Amino acid sequence: MQTPSAPPIVRHSAHLRPWRRPLARLIAAAVACAFVGSAAACSTPRVEGRAEGERSVDVCETLLGEATDASTRGAEPGAPKIARYMAFEDASHRWLDVAIQCPARFAEGTLRSAQAQAAAYTLAGTIGVDYEPLTVTRLDDVDALGIGGDALAKLALAEDRAGFATEVIAGRFADGVADDARTAALAEDGALLAMSNDHKEMASRLMHLSDGAKDLRRKVYATQALTKHSADVVDPATGLRANTVAVLEIDCARDELTAFDASAHVDYGTMPEGRRMQMRTALAQLSMLIATHAYTAFTLGYPSTDAALFG
Repeated sequence: MQTPSAPPIVRHSAHLRPWRRPLARLIAAAVACAFVGSAAACSTPRVEGRAEGERSVDVCETLLGEATDASTRGAEPGAPKIARYMAFEDASHRWLDVAIQCPARFAEGTLRSAQAQAAAYTLAGTIGVDYEPLTVTRLDDVDALGIGGDALAKLALAEDRAGFATEVIAGRFADGVADDARTAALAEDGALLAMSNDHKEMASRLMHLSDGAKDLRRKVYATQALTKHSADVVDPATGLRANTVAVLEIDCARDELTAFDASAHVDYGTMPEGRRMQMRTALAQLSMLIATHAYTAFTLGYPSTDAALFG
């Protein structure tokens, strides 16, 4: 069987992919602390204040170590492919757990989860295994994301801007004024417009959940770079040239992670138990949403290397 050069394009026509039920269980497990690799981390009684904060640090160090070990096993070139596949699949869940349980590591956990998913899919194609990434494109069933209205407004701006840009690109390819085989295929089967619609609807949903925060979205955004570089473009963040839609998706993910780090102040140590459960549910949804943007970029050829993501 021929090894695929990249995972399949994430189709954005569904609210949640066909693996919606497993994702629901995934979120529930995260909220219940089932993701925590150390049994002691789940069984230790909750202690408020300083002791709670110290325990959280210990848990995060454990989770980070376990996620790193899983990724290292997946990248071991001499290991059997099935073992590497299983390690990357494990890593994608463990890094998601890092993002949920350790808000200070939210960006790293989210991007590394997407990175591990892309690696798992590539290996799956070489061993005849079906792999389905943890893909979320809509939050229709979410009633609250308690990270603050300002943070949600910034996330909405990133989604809206990406939706506008992908619509412009779709129009360029529909009119035949741009040429790129991979993007043309997306435009022809409607996937590119579906991506645009998902971004815009996500922006509206995030603003709805922002509880009256100032709406930062615009009616139009700058289009000069999009019309000049519809097929491929240099990513200003890294200097890498890549598919334009891939750059739009990774930029959306970066903008959302930056907004989270700047405006979402999450401190589990100061929260009552019920509030912590709600916050973990919110972070699970957000992490998988943002990871989907990064994963989509990887499917379109954006490098998933550490140098491109963390350099």
